[in-house]
Amino acid sequence: MGMKRSALFHHHRSSGAVFREHYGWELPASYSKPDEEIAHVRASVGLADVSYRIKFETPVDSQGSSWRLGAGRYLVIGDPPLEAPAKGVEITSVYANLLLAGPHARATLAKLGSLNLSEESLPNRSCAQASMAHVHSIVLREDLGPVPAYHLLVTRDYAESVWEAVAHAGEEFTLRPFGLDALQALRG
Repeated sequence: MGMKRSALFHHHRSSGAVFREHYGWELPASYSKPDEEIAHVRASVGLADVSYRIKFETPVDSQGSSWRLGAGRYLVIGDPPLEAPAKGVEITSVYANLLLAGPHARATLAKLGSLNLSEESLPNRSCAQASMAHVHSIVLREDLGPVPAYHLLVTRDYAESVWEAVAHAGEEFTLRPFGLDALQALRG
């Protein structure tokens, strides 16, 4: 069986990404030097494809490791391997997961919809659902240490159009894609 690929694989390849295997997925490791990607995310804003992360929907709150989507509806998401939560249904293949990170992430995201992104309304470890770039999205706030970061979960069929919309919204901040090598360092 071959490696898994995100809905954005061909887009990343045409953008010059260098790929590597990660938990059975063929993922962009970098687009430029990882140190440059890290510095850019810390100073401005970057966009990564983290669709490889395992996702489960469950009616059970997993106390601290789940995101409340609505009444009796929770999302558990994390890096593989991830144990299935009680009554969990895996939905990894349903959603593309884009990660927007950096000091200008909030301003970039604000251009894509009317979701209140203030610190009071969407603090770290909170979530919301909204139309972003005209696509229903699950927005998760999950900072990378001191770096503000937002996950946008959209169905796979909208992955490319939302990626392009986010990239366009971030042009004024010189948004750049970043790969897995930079992401792992930012998480460290």
